[in-house]
Amino acid sequence: MLSRSTFPPPGTAVTCAVSGGPDSLALLVLACAAVGGEAVTAVHVDHGLRSGSADEAELVRAAAERLGAAFRGVTVQVEPGPNLEARARAARYAALPPDALTGHTADDQAETVLLNLLRGAGLDGLGGMAPERRPLRRLRRAETHALCGALGLDPVLDPSNADPAFRRNRVRRELLPLLDDVAERDVVPVLARQADLFRDDARVLDELAAALDPTDGRALAAAPVPLARRAVRRWLREATGDPEQHPPDAAAVERVLAVARGTAVACEVGGGWRVARTRQRLRLERPGDSSSPVTARADRATTLAAMSEPRSAAPHFDDPALGEIVVSADEIAARIAELGAEITHDYADEPPVLVCVLKGAFVFLADLVREIRLPIEVDFMAVSSYGASTKSSGVVRIVKDLEMDLRGRHVVLVEDIVDSGLTLSYLTKNLMARDPASLEVCALFVRQGNQKTSLKLRYVGFEIPPSFVLGYGLDVAERFRNLPYVCKHAEHS
Repeated sequence: MLSRSTFPPPGTAVTCAVSGGPDSLALLVLACAAVGGEAVTAVHVDHGLRSGSADEAELVRAAAERLGAAFRGVTVQVEPGPNLEARARAARYAALPPDALTGHTADDQAETVLLNLLRGAGLDGLGGMAPERRPLRRLRRAETHALCGALGLDPVLDPSNADPAFRRNRVRRELLPLLDDVAERDVVPVLARQADLFRDDARVLDELAAALDPTDGRALAAAPVPLARRAVRRWLREATGDPEQHPPDAAAVERVLAVARGTAVACEVGGGWRVARTRQRLRLERPGDSSSPVTARADRATTLAAMSEPRSAAPHFDDPALGEIVVSADEIAARIAELGAEITHDYADEPPVLVCVLKGAFVFLADLVREIRLPIEVDFMAVSSYGASTKSSGVVRIVKDLEMDLRGRHVVLVEDIVDSGLTLSYLTKNLMARDPASLEVCALFVRQGNQKTSLKLRYVGFEIPPSFVLGYGLDVAERFRNLPYVCKHAEHS
């Protein structure tokens, strides 16, 4: 096994990430044999996600002591929310030194290649995990289990590895056995070898794309598309600080290229990050940057108030109440596609319940759910704070309550427009009292300057001027909800 591993020379100090599972324990054993136990430090990261985690740390400490290695235990806090696997991984890597060795095997590489293929992550994704820091990548999972058994080590068996709610587990337990059956061979070595070949090809393309500045919109739009894609992928991987350098999916890259070409003013690229364009220069905006009273990730909204191009009215039907168009039908469709992709990414392992606030959000919800590639559930809640007026009264009345029990569920509250924020503040407090696992807000529009309370909005479509607007679900006295765009109410312009 050592001859197929890639450890540094004897005496080299190394840190091993050791969870207590068979792969990481095998990593610790082989590292001590390769470089000497006195040069090895075993680090156990306790996420605090299940009972007995302290016992797992003690198991790793005992194994390190037996092998003559040093031990260090670290406890991290994983914030509540969707996509538990990704959040736990991020917390783990933040606690580990950047050169820490991991126990990924050829089986892990094969699973990663297939997962990236399903994500549409392109050539980089098919290259799987980079070989750096993964000395066991030529070994098989069965070998690490056998090594632990031979040495009398009793590894931790993580029950989440059998949970079909995690896509990797389904790839491991369902997809790979099916591929073995179809190919009539063990496909793991095939996939691992293919990953090596794809990485070689990717390196050549990276060298060709290195001269292309991904923040130069004109240069990016004029470059050959394959090189433009590579430049964008490299930029997103490096700038977002992803410790695992996960390749962005193909849809995110294409959205960035649309911004470069000028067919979109901004786009989401996953993980809360956003790419925007100003004077043909692209910039990457990190989650949480905001100077707006709407905090958290509301800064990712497309701000139409700053757009200088005049917009003439193009009524869906003639009516003197219809004024200048604020957001076109095409802009709405493009932004909803981005929001759907973002929600799909954030809740990949734990599909949410979408709570639609009637009546205004029903059009938005209908389009949004068709852009979410997850088996979501939907429920409806009707409230009133406007009545027949064009100004919120501030008094919220629940007209229809939910039928679904939200206890323990991840919930996304879907709103059409945030005005004063008083209605939304009431709703979030009401829903949090129902004990959901998490609660986030997805609002298509935020009316600038009208907020009377600080709001946390995870997903925002557009920030619009403070004028009263109509269309795309928004009404005045129950009229004009069926307009495909949003325009000003002429009587209040």
